[in-house]
Formats: sequence, C-alpha cells, structure tokens
Amino acid sequence: MQPKSAFFGLVLLAMSAGAATAEPALEARLCPARTLYAYPLVPGTRFQSLVVPDLALINRGEAAADLTEVTFELLDKGVAVDSRRLSGGALKTAVKGGSAAQLQAGMFPFQFCDGKLMGDHPRLSSTDSLAGGTVGLIANQTFGWKGSRDELRITAHATRAGQTETASVSIPVSSASVKTPLRFPLQGRWAVVVSGTPHGGHRWALPEAFAFDIAAIGADDKSFRGEGQKLTDYYAYGAPVLAAGEGVVVEVVADQPETPEILRRVGESFDAYGDRMGALQMKLLKRGDRAIGGNAVLIDHGDGEYSLYAHLQPGSIPVKVGDHLKAGARVGRLGASGNATEPHLHFQVCDGPSALHCAGIPLAFTNVELPYADGPRAIQAGDIVVTH
Repeated sequence: MQPKSAFFGLVLLAMSAGAATAEPALEARLCPARTLYAYPLVPGTRFQSLVVPDLALINRGEAAADLTEVTFELLDKGVAVDSRRLSGGALKTAVKGGSAAQLQAGMFPFQFCDGKLMGDHPRLSSTDSLAGGTVGLIANQTFGWKGSRDELRITAHATRAGQTETASVSIPVSSASVKTPLRFPLQGRWAVVVSGTPHGGHRWALPEAFAFDIAAIGADDKSFRGEGQKLTDYYAYGAPVLAAGEGVVVEVVADQPETPEILRRVGESFDAYGDRMGALQMKLLKRGDRAIGGNAVLIDHGDGEYSLYAHLQPGSIPVKVGDHLKAGARVGRLGASGNATEPHLHFQVCDGPSALHCAGIPLAFTNVELPYADGPRAIQAGDIVVTH
C-alpha cells in the first residue's frame, strides 16, 4: 500500500499459527516512510551508505509478544542482496538502546514523525518482550554497499501465547539527489564542516540528515581572527547568503537574537565548553522550533523540495513570505542565531514546508568544484568547495 503522508508508511502482515486475525496485533512502522536516501560512503566510488533512523514494532494486543528475530534485507530489482539478522543478544541490545529515546520522543517529536510513528505518548519497551501496548524501537541501523540497492524490507517475528506472528514493512531506497537545480548558497571558497556522511552529527537527525554546515577557514586554518571572542572575529560572519534555486518564500523567521555566549572561551576546555553549550541548547529547545534554527528563510522549489537557510544575522533578511526568488537572490547574511556554536550557514533541503518537521533529501550543486578531490563526486564533511 502507498504511504499516506510524507513521513509515515506502514505495510503489515500478521499471521497466527492456526488462526487468522482481522486486526494485526503486531505492527511494523518506519519513519520516514516515503523514501530512504543513500549517500556516498567513500568519495569517488559507488559505495553507498544508508541509515534507517527508526523502526517501531508495536504490540497492539493485550498479551505480551516476545520478539525472536528482526531481519533487514536490501533488495535490487526484487532480489535480496544483503541481509542483517537481529536475534538473541543483538536484538535485546537493539531494543534496549531504542528505549533510551523515550525522553527524545517528547523533546524532539520531529525525529519520530510527530507522533505518527509511535503515537504522541509512546511506552517504549526496554526488553525484547513487548508488553501489551508497548513499542520496541530499533534506531539508527547503518548499512554500506557497492552497486545498486532499491528497496529495504524488514520482517519481525514474535511469539505470543505459543503462536507465531510476523510483521513486515518495505520502503524504496534511492541514491538520487534533489530534482531542483541548485547553486551553492554562498560565493567563493568555503569549508563544509558537516554533511550527510554517517560520521557527521547531522545524519542522525531526520530533517537535517543531508544538511551542510558551512564555515570559512583562514590561512592559519582557523575560522576566526585573533582570539575569536566576538562574532565579527569569524571570517564567515556577514557573508551574503543566496537562494540556491528558484522558488517561493514560504517562511521567514527574523526575530531571533545572537549572543557571543555560544563561542568557546579562551582557555576553556573542550569538555567544559560542551557542558556549557548543552545548557544553552536546552534553553533554546524550551523556546521552540524558531529558536533552534534562529533567523531563517524557507523556500518552496516545487516537487516537494524546500530549502532552508538557518542561523542568519539579525536584521539581514530582505525577503518576505510570498516573494518569488530567482537562484542567486540574497536571502540574508550569514550569522550565529539559534542553535549555533559559531557563525556558519546551515543549509538543507527537506520534503516538507518546515525546518524540522520533515525528512531530509541529499544535495547536489551545479556550480562547485572540490579542489582537493580526485574527481567529481558528492561533497563530504571536511571538503573545501569553490564556486564558479
């Protein structure tokens, strides 16, 4: 069956030995559900990477369902090429790890498709024995391969009162990038600090899975002049941010402040800085979505593709909702508003008209060169890019 929303899909099969059930008691759900996107794992090769953010196994029945096995199969043209089987200790560990997301489900609902995956107030199981009404969550399963894979099929097996049940879900896998022709949203020479590679922090968050954090590096390999204690010390600060493609502005956030408190202090240890930033980020989270992205512009390019330009400088946004922009039009200046650790541009493309309540799509640009790459390829974390 076709998924009914941009991020939630459900394909079920439940069987009970000796009797058919009208309503499956064991359900398997994925978030996102329309498509899972792969991203190059190794530069210059056909090696791909895939992250399966969230698999929810939901026990709708009253009696406990004991999970016995969960199998992930990567298919190419209907043929299973790769498989991973979780059972025994591996399955117990996976479900126990998923239960740690209980707090996140409340704080970061966008990561779980805003209640569509598990419900608004899920009860996550910490064991592979799912009590009635509980959810076994298996998160962040990662895969790599060379060649083509076009579908992921997941099958869960469980026993309930001596009978066997199964639940399955399938989803297309795509190695494609955005349909919209995009130009890099900054001009000149830039450092891509974070990208869609699995070793970067973005890949583990649904809306920003393929987002870029972009900064500027000076001749001394630092991103700032002097001691870097002022926002204006940073080479990237104030740079013009440009619309990556033609589209219509659908959201503008322009009321968020900046503070030098986000910057690492002279002599501050990395651990101490992390603790301080964690406290600052918690304050931002309590203020809601707008505070996380800071000043931002969201552009609708059609085809279900929306580009986001986040952490912009206060007072720098010249556009308003409803404006039709050409690629290259200025949308603001690079800043450090919102959840930022220093001035940089956060740029992403998503499948919905929101900065957070959507699923990320891999990016490609028509006007960049990678001067240190061995040939044309997808941008990786740590790359230097030059626009032309």
